[in-house]
Amino acid sequence: MSVAVWDTYVKKRDGSVMHFDILVPSSLKDTRTIYQYGEEYLAGKNEAGGRLDIEECRFCHVEEAGADIKATIEAKGYFILEMEDIPAALPSNPTRRDMVLHLRAHYAQYRFADLRGKSETELKAMIQ
Repeated sequence: MSVAVWDTYVKKRDGSVMHFDILVPSSLKDTRTIYQYGEEYLAGKNEAGGRLDIEECRFCHVEEAGADIKATIEAKGYFILEMEDIPAALPSNPTRRDMVLHLRAHYAQYRFADLRGKSETELKAMIQ
């Protein structure tokens, strides 16, 4: 099964950011339905805080789904792939990965930007 992956970042009440992907059949194009799937997931996590939109959730890519993901999509219409939460503050000695995640989570202008090839110095400057 070919699935569309929708990259999603939602600020939690404690200031950290939930990062998860919404996987849906690649034939599904209705963004409102996709956002509603994300809202259902957030309600189940007790983090319902409004409506998802293009600022938090965007199409990323298409890939082939494994059997477990396919079964869940056939049953529910979607699958949520949870990623690690992103803390509200950077650690004292952040890695490049820490900085990229921080930029995506806490700076809307970088949320879906291509940050490949950016040096650690450039990333630090973007955070300042």
